[in-house]
Order: sequence, then structure tokens, then C-alpha cells
Amino acid sequence: MTITASNTLEFKWTSPKSTARSSFRSDNLSIDMRNTYCDEVLGPLYSYMMVLGLNHNHSSAQKSILKWPLTIYNYIIVFVMTSTTIRRFTQLCRGKNEENFNVLNPNFVLTLCHALLMFSGLAAAFLLLKMQKRKEQMYRVLDRGINRTRNEENDKKHFRLNKLFITISFLFATALAVVQIFTKLNYIALPDSPDLIDRSLPSIILEGYVIFIASSAISLLAILFFQLCRILQFSIARLIEEMVPKEKEECPLPEQSLQQIHDVQMHYQEISNAKVFIEQNFSFSLFYTYGCCIPLTCLLGYIAFRSDKETDMAASISVIIWLVNAMLALMLFSIPAFMIAEEGDKLLVASFKMYHETLCEERDLLVLSQMSFLSFQMHATKLTLSAGNFFMMNRKILISLFSAIFTYFLILVQFDAERQKQNATCHDTSSSMLVIKPKF
Repeated sequence: MTITASNTLEFKWTSPKSTARSSFRSDNLSIDMRNTYCDEVLGPLYSYMMVLGLNHNHSSAQKSILKWPLTIYNYIIVFVMTSTTIRRFTQLCRGKNEENFNVLNPNFVLTLCHALLMFSGLAAAFLLLKMQKRKEQMYRVLDRGINRTRNEENDKKHFRLNKLFITISFLFATALAVVQIFTKLNYIALPDSPDLIDRSLPSIILEGYVIFIASSAISLLAILFFQLCRILQFSIARLIEEMVPKEKEECPLPEQSLQQIHDVQMHYQEISNAKVFIEQNFSFSLFYTYGCCIPLTCLLGYIAFRSDKETDMAASISVIIWLVNAMLALMLFSIPAFMIAEEGDKLLVASFKMYHETLCEERDLLVLSQMSFLSFQMHATKLTLSAGNFFMMNRKILISLFSAIFTYFLILVQFDAERQKQNATCHDTSSSMLVIKPKF
């Protein structure tokens, strides 16, 4: 499989053996990442990252004249994102010091949403850049580890799915940038946030571009996590098929049983190494996504359903775009982690089926001991991802998340209703004081 240097990405199958021979020279030498599994199947992600200025190590530009211009462009993007994020949080601190400050002020709430988005995008950009330095480790996990599960059909699915995700990411990022620009130009009646620099058109376009980069960086990190988990999920399913084949063969001899158990142990260790690699690189992302999703979703819901909001279709659609984008990133970080946990639970069941069905309950003591060790290994090293070692990624955590979002959203709505009542009471009191006639 190769990715051409033309305007469109093309998929061409290359066998895993030829890929390994052409890409790996020696453990002591640098690895040529061209024609490797992680650089080809994930090629659309890396290409989009290179366009955004979040990847200057792509194989197509590594040994070309574009390497240094892309590196400079990379540093410029990081500097712009860092400075604008600091600027936005500074504006939040200034707003808190105003005399008429109110936490439920729609302008302050939307500014806080912008600050969370920019900071999240900056953190995602740094994590993506950090991943570039670990491409060789990713290569050893994918191409030299779970590479045995590759086949042309699955690789084509990964490739097409990557292109689809990139298109969706681009559309949502563009929509958020357009919403911000149109809000600044008073075409959309959303609460206005403080100007990043001033009200000039170049400053407004720069602010929209920063939001575009931040949203794209978050989506790219989520898509990369989704695809790595999907590759790992296919490997687990393939291992289960090896342990309990659909077509049952004759009962193997003790030597054959030991060889089958050894192959399963080696394959499981490769899968476990891939799971550790994913957890090392995305554990913080999982924890931060769940920690940031609750306030962001509640604040956006408050913007959409606050009591003093005037009916505006464009503003409602804009808030819905924000909400859908946040939920999409949450699902991309959640669903694949849940699937890995569920597939990992099937492995332990498959180990017992392997002994009873595939090995025909072999009574040899060495086979029994190796089979017991395999079951213990699968039970002790479960394939469940953790979010910063704070909680395990399973479906229960998603229920807790939505419960917290709904609870805090109701609290915000209740506070807003109380605030409107107080404002109405103060307005009526001031009006009655104006109509009282003085007595002489």
C-alpha cells in the first residue's frame, strides 16, 4: 500500500512482509517510516496534520525541501495558539474584576467556552507533536507487533474511514470558525466575547482561524485514538479466532497444544504492548476530555436555553454545532475504549473454551500448567484503558457523565430563573417608586 504525492490519497496494498523488509534495517539505525502500516493507513491524518502545521515529520516531507518551511510553520502555529489562549484567559480574569460581574452573564459564559476550546486545542496540538517523536515506537507496536492481523480489506476500511473522519473534522472546524467570524460581524445574535486584538477584519479572521486550528487538533487527536483502538480491536478479535477456530480440527498432540498456547501467549503479549502504548499516550486525553466535557456541555446548554434569550434560528444552530462537535469528540474517545474493554473480557472466556474445545481437555501436566498461566496472564493484565489512573473506561462511566451533565445543567437553569426573578422584582420596585406622588 502506498500513498502517492498527488492531490488525492490513493490506497495500494503492500504485503506486511515486504513492508517490514523495506522499512526496517536495524534496531540501531533510524527507521524509514515510508511504506509502513502506521504511516500509510493513517496517512490521511498525518497529511491533514501537516497542512494544519501540527506535523512536520511526515514521510512525504521528511527528505524534501519542505522540511524546514514546515518546521517553521509548525512553530508559528504553536506560538499563535499559545499566545491567543493566554490572551483569552487574561480577558476572563479582567471580566471577573468588573463591578457588574455575574457568573451567568452570557458573554462571560461564551468567553469561557472559547477559552476551554483554545486550551483544549493547544493541549491536543502538544500531544500530537509529542506523538511524532514516538513514531518509531508506534511502528514497533503496529508493524512489528500486531501486524500479523493485517489484511487488505481491513486496511482499506481504515483508510476510507480516516478520509471520512478528516472530512467531518474539517466541516465542523470550519463551521465553528464561521460562527465566530459572523458573530463578530453581527450576523449571528450570539453573546459576544471580548475582541482578541481589535474589531478589524484581519483580527476577526485570525480569531476564527485559531478556533479552526483548535477544533481540528482536538478532532485529530480523537480520530487517531479511535483508529489505534480499532486496529487493536481487530487484533483481539483475530486472537479469539485463533484460540477458538470456527472449524474444529482433530484433537492435537501435547507438543502441538504447547505450540498453540505459546503462539497465543506471544500474540497476547503483542496486543498488551499495543494497549500499554495507547494508554501511555492517551491516558491524560481521556481524563481531560471527561473533565472538560461536563462544564463545556453545561455552559453551551445554558447559552441555548437561557430565559432571556431572544429567538434566533442562526444562533440556535450555532450552539447546536458547538454541542455536536463536543459530543462527537467525546464519543470518539469513549466508544473505542469501551469496545476494547468488552473484547478483552471475551479473551478470558475464550481461554476456557480453548482448553475444552480446541485442546480437547488435554490432561498433560505441562499443557495444564501453561494453560493456567495463560488464563492468569489474561486475568491479571486486562485490556481495559484507564483515564489517568483515575477511573477505568467502560460504559458505566458514560452514564455517570451524562447524569452529571444533566444535573449541573438543571442547576444552571434554576440559578438563571432566580436571577431573572430578582431582576424583575428590582425593576417593579423601581417603577413603583417613580409613580408615588410626594405629599405636601
